[in-house]
Amino acid sequence: MRIIQLTDLHLFADPQGSLLGITTRNSFEAVLEMALEQSPDARAMVITGDLVHDDSPASYRYLRDTLRQTGLPCFCTAGNHDPQNLMDEHLGGYGVGPFALRRLDGWNLIFLDSNVNGSDGGHLAPEHIAQLENLLDDDGAPTLLFMHHHPIPVGSVWMDTMGIDNGDRLIALCNGHPQIKGILFGHIHQCFERDLGGYQVLGSPSTCIQFLPHSLDFALDNKPPGYRELDLHPDGRLTSRVMRLDHYAERPIHQVGGY
Repeated sequence: MRIIQLTDLHLFADPQGSLLGITTRNSFEAVLEMALEQSPDARAMVITGDLVHDDSPASYRYLRDTLRQTGLPCFCTAGNHDPQNLMDEHLGGYGVGPFALRRLDGWNLIFLDSNVNGSDGGHLAPEHIAQLENLLDDDGAPTLLFMHHHPIPVGSVWMDTMGIDNGDRLIALCNGHPQIKGILFGHIHQCFERDLGGYQVLGSPSTCIQFLPHSLDFALDNKPPGYRELDLHPDGRLTSRVMRLDHYAERPIHQVGGY
């Protein structure tokens, strides 16, 4: 079973809205088209947050209508740029969380809300960690966890101040449950892969701007937009690969201090 993961779309109501030189609707549509062409047999799509950048209902409605056209089950988690009330009202049921379980072809997909109101950083509510522990104790099916923020450091000093502040609790829980096969997230706008002995921790590139790995301060990378393919095997193995647009005309505008 193949799942497509997209993340950090940063869409605008204005079709020409851009983020640091990248017209985010255009880059999203190009990545989505590539993903659907590369994986015509995809079973589902997951988008791990920062769906829009302008807090507008029109942006969510555009995303809703675009996802409907794919014909796929689509699951969207909130990012730190996503007001939950707007997602609930305008995303047409594609939003999941703050804690949600979907079962597909013998696998469990669990969606966790890692957002903190008014903060770019993340936190997992104790009650959601408890729910997760109870579910894992009762159900041994191979499991993937999806959230927006990163639960472990990724090696960029500025970005690691904005991870999940209690990610160690999640990692300790996963270490004790061998059915966990992967933790997947966005937020970092780059590819990140770490094997923690039995399961993988995977961050994925944005469909728009990319952050420079291993940077001290905010910095952009010139790599093109992309996404991640996930293959969930019947024997419980997880394999994946990051795919990027071969050629994308727009280049990011490099600046200091973030956006």
